[in-house]
Amino acid sequence: MRKLFTCLFLCPLLLFAQQLNFYFGNLHAHTAYSDGNKDSSITGVHDPAGSYAYAKESINFDFLGISEHNHYSSSHNPGFLLSLFLPGLQMANSANQTGKFLALFGMEYGVSSNLNGHILVYGYDKLLGWESDVAGFSGPNYQVYNAKSDYDGLFRKINKIPGAFCYLAHPNFTDYSINGLESGALTQQPYNASYDSAIVGMPLRSGLASNGSANYSDYPTGNYFNYYKKMLYNGYHLGIGYDHDNHYTNFGRGNAGRLVVMMPSLSRQNFFDAMRWMRFYGSDDANAKVYFTLNGQLMGSIFSGDDLPKIELKHDDKDGEMADTVKVWRGSAGSGGWWAEVIHQETETNDLSYTDQNLFPGREYYYFIEIRQKDGHWIVTSPIWYTGSARMGNRTIESGLKFVCYPNPVKDKLTVSFYSDFVGQIFIYDATGKEMLHAKYKGQHFRTTLTGYTPGLYTVIARSGNLSATQKIVVE
Repeated sequence: MRKLFTCLFLCPLLLFAQQLNFYFGNLHAHTAYSDGNKDSSITGVHDPAGSYAYAKESINFDFLGISEHNHYSSSHNPGFLLSLFLPGLQMANSANQTGKFLALFGMEYGVSSNLNGHILVYGYDKLLGWESDVAGFSGPNYQVYNAKSDYDGLFRKINKIPGAFCYLAHPNFTDYSINGLESGALTQQPYNASYDSAIVGMPLRSGLASNGSANYSDYPTGNYFNYYKKMLYNGYHLGIGYDHDNHYTNFGRGNAGRLVVMMPSLSRQNFFDAMRWMRFYGSDDANAKVYFTLNGQLMGSIFSGDDLPKIELKHDDKDGEMADTVKVWRGSAGSGGWWAEVIHQETETNDLSYTDQNLFPGREYYYFIEIRQKDGHWIVTSPIWYTGSARMGNRTIESGLKFVCYPNPVKDKLTVSFYSDFVGQIFIYDATGKEMLHAKYKGQHFRTTLTGYTPGLYTVIARSGNLSATQKIVVE
């Protein structure tokens, strides 16, 4: 599945720009098949076919995913029936134009009550649901049963279908509980690899669902940025996009915000691959292209290496907008007091090149970019996950931070001797990455006793500001 995948594209930034194109759209929308097209009496649009036709005429809009609610409850609240699922898929197939416009049909699973929550599902060609008795409809209102609040079952079912994925919709911190309690919410539970494999992303913003205007300017004021950081901190590998949650006939026109997906060409297969590989980002701007790589690997990559992580970014807006601020965020699952922190920032630039020299070998870090344009438009990228080896540290030794460890091999008393006065922190890690020592030190000769250390290989790291240096020692 996706989370076992390591991106094979090893191209540098310019080659990356040549190989991938940027496509702009939205996956979260509704028609009168459930509780959308609320203005159908005026527009005459009341089904997916008409909605796709409308979306094709929107500016900077290459794909539309219609995600009807998966259940009925009552007429238009949300009002979806099993008998509409196959026609919806067929209308999407008829409207789909490879290379020109992607028409996708999925479902929005779940309810919005406390401890539940909505999840977009694509690539699953059977309706998931729980309703066994719907007025005026014969038989169960689903093809595959999944209890209303059984998110564990939902994620596991999605994992069984190659290419299918879940995308969290307008998530709250108490959503997707697995036991009916707030403590069972997805963000409160330990990392679950099965859930991680099913979930590809979530939105930076969502809406405005209740606004019927079509002037490209009605942006939502809220965001899910903190939820994104918390999920990454919990260990999940997911990207960030942008939702419209249309309930009126304004597909692509309510605001200019876009889910931006990078792929070689506009096809369904490329789209599903890109979503599962997390090659996408969320943007208030309808045509901003963001080239983000780490050591030449693409946004969404999960990989290891011997080199320090070098981040390269290019912000390209064909309207000529300048990026007012560019921030490099970094975090590590379960580590540190913050879910993520800004480790580098530049202003009034469209290009950035930054090497992170302040990290520990053997620990996986996630990096993502936040951009604010001059007009206030907000862009946040999906992450790149990187684990540097111990060899990486040997390349971080800088003038003024060189040191030697002696004796080496060592039995009990170790001296760390700096070439000049040192002010910073000293760490020792065992071969598994377990922290054995963390000490603040000012001076030139640091001494410590290794009582209780198991014989084997250890890593000594000295950090001072943005500089770090590493040495290996053997404990006998």
